[in-house]
Amino acid sequence: MLSKIKKQVNSFLNPLGKFLASKGVKPNQITLIGFVFGLFAAFAVYKNQLILGAAFILLNGFFDILDGVIARSGNMITKFGAYLDSVLDRYADIAIKVSLGFAGVDWIVIAFTLSGALMVSYTRARAEKFIDECSVGLAERGERLIILTAGLLTGYVQLSTIVVGILSHITAIQRILFTRKVLKKEV
Repeated sequence: MLSKIKKQVNSFLNPLGKFLASKGVKPNQITLIGFVFGLFAAFAVYKNQLILGAAFILLNGFFDILDGVIARSGNMITKFGAYLDSVLDRYADIAIKVSLGFAGVDWIVIAFTLSGALMVSYTRARAEKFIDECSVGLAERGERLIILTAGLLTGYVQLSTIVVGILSHITAIQRILFTRKVLKKEV
C-alpha cells in the first residue's frame, strides 16, 4: 500500500540523501543506526514506555527508508547492502514483536504476528529466486510499523498486533498467489 507513495517519499528525501552521501555517509552506517533504533524501540516497549517505543519505531522506519535513498543518491547500491538491510530489519522486527509479549500482548498473538511478518519476507525472497519482483501485498514492513506505532500511541497494543498478524499472513498469501500467476505465464 505505501509502495504507491514510495516514489514521492524518495523524491522528498533525495536532497537529504545526496547531501549525506556527499559528506561521506554510507548507507550501511544508516542501516546500522536504524537497527539500533529498532532495538531501542524493543527495549522501550519491554519497559512499558509505549510512547517512547513508538517514537523509536518511527525512527527505525525513517532510517530504513533513508539508507536506500543514500545508496541510490550516492550511487552506492550493493548486493551486500541490500542483504544487510533485510537481515537487520528482520532482527529489529523480531525484537520489537517479542518485546510486545513482555509488555502484555498474548504470546499466541505474538507467535501468530511474528510468523506472519517473517513469512512476508520469506515469500518475497523465495519468489525472487524465480521471478523478477514480488513486492505485492497489503502490509509490507512500513504498513506494519505504522499500525504497531498507532497501537502503541493509542493503547490498542493487542489489537494492533492482531491486525498486523492478520495483514501479514494475507500479504504472504498474496505473494504466493502472485508468484504462482507469474510462473504460470512463463510455462
